[in-house]
Amino acid sequence: MSDVDAWWAKALHRLWSAAVAIVSREQLAELVLPPLQELPGVHAVWGLRHAETGDAVLAYRWTGVPLAGELQELAAGLAPQQAGPVQVVRVDLYPITTMVIARFDQPGQAAGTIMVGVDDSADTGFVGGCLLQVVEVTREAVRRLATIRDEQQALMRDALLAEASLQMDAVLDTTQTMYRVPRMAVPAVAEGCLVFVYEDGKPVLRSAVHVDMRRLDAMLREPGAVQRLATPGEHAQVLRARGRVIGLLVFLFDRAPDRIPPVSFLRDLAVRAALAIDNGTLYEQRRQEVVRMQQHLLPTRLPHADGFELAASYTVGDRVLEVGGDFYDVVVRGHGELAAVIGDVCGRGVDAAALTGMARHTLAALLHEGLSPARALTRLNARLRLDGSWRFITAAVALISPDGSVEWTSAGHPAPVVLPAGEQARRGTGGGVPLGVLDTPRLAQSRFELGRGDALLMFTDGLTESRDADGRMFEEQALAAALDRLREAPPQRLVDELSNAAEATDDIALLAVKRRTHE
Repeated sequence: MSDVDAWWAKALHRLWSAAVAIVSREQLAELVLPPLQELPGVHAVWGLRHAETGDAVLAYRWTGVPLAGELQELAAGLAPQQAGPVQVVRVDLYPITTMVIARFDQPGQAAGTIMVGVDDSADTGFVGGCLLQVVEVTREAVRRLATIRDEQQALMRDALLAEASLQMDAVLDTTQTMYRVPRMAVPAVAEGCLVFVYEDGKPVLRSAVHVDMRRLDAMLREPGAVQRLATPGEHAQVLRARGRVIGLLVFLFDRAPDRIPPVSFLRDLAVRAALAIDNGTLYEQRRQEVVRMQQHLLPTRLPHADGFELAASYTVGDRVLEVGGDFYDVVVRGHGELAAVIGDVCGRGVDAAALTGMARHTLAALLHEGLSPARALTRLNARLRLDGSWRFITAAVALISPDGSVEWTSAGHPAPVVLPAGEQARRGTGGGVPLGVLDTPRLAQSRFELGRGDALLMFTDGLTESRDADGRMFEEQALAAALDRLREAPPQRLVDELSNAAEATDDIALLAVKRRTHE
């Protein structure tokens, strides 16, 4: 073995050892070109990276004579159109007289060409053999880089799918879900993402995000753009959930083909998006059903009462999909006397709803007959004990005379709030034991006055026990401030804004009675 052969054998060994450590094609060029430059008679080694389709050259690399200007055009012209035997081409580029050329193709990857420029002293056969060996190293390194890249992209896609599922499942609001879906996809997956939902058999654009929203807006204004985009295809995945098609998830790409995720990944993302959107839709439908059922358990409207303004509000708690047990009512008795009722049946569901309806109607009927609040609550307690129900009811009745005197009777219900005109709110007295617990009910009673312009606020514990994002109860943190802000508000605004301020996680029933400032 000659000295050159021995040197090359060692260089080739180092080349193979180093090829397993590189992480980019840029490093590859720096690795494989210099050893060829060291061969006898070599003046330049040029590397070309080709586009996957067409004759374009994506990148130029070199050692020795720089590959710039007119030489780039020459190199592009000398590059073979496809892989094959080593080519030896005469050129007039003093001191280079011959180019030894080899091209390699890699399925799914950009092809490459290596050119070695030698003078007449070089053994072109030996250089060609060395070049083929370098090509083999390069081909294997490219394959390995592609495998690593595919594995990394697969891990990233798996992580993105997992994060997308968490983000989309975190909300049950359909509008928020449709907003989150494209936000998860742009720019990690695509440059743009659109959500279409079928309404009356036609695709309707419900959400769209793009890295350049002005460009997207201009695109959507083009005649027929929406119809073209809303056509199922490779980049327009059908949103299908529970056996029915609900829409399309359209991806817009402005990147190299090798950076576009596989169709299987886009399909997986669409499956998760479809399920999240459908869950939100079903949740909203169910929630609306609960709201309608709840309304049937409450008075259609409050009665007219001379000398008083009445208002009520009922808020179904967030994420609640069963009918609750909160109720209220107002009975106008003889001589202008009012009996304002509020209560809360423990638990939720059909049984609680049935008990809620029975409790409200029973109390309203007994109070309308003229029974005192204490006797009405005692009769309801007897009915609960007779039925053997395990559920209990907190309830209270405010018996309000035309002159503003109030008799408050409570069976374990939260104390009311009095909002005096021009003064700070003050809490009344609660107490007592919920109905249905004892054979003989234990009630708490107190008296107070409503002056002209004063308001009485009655509510269920969903108001006071609602919590903010930090876990603080509304009663502890914000109720006093809200009451101070709303103490001069009309009754309807009072109950509505209090309910909104509480951000309810449980149902809230509110009933306000305000004494007019004049007859």
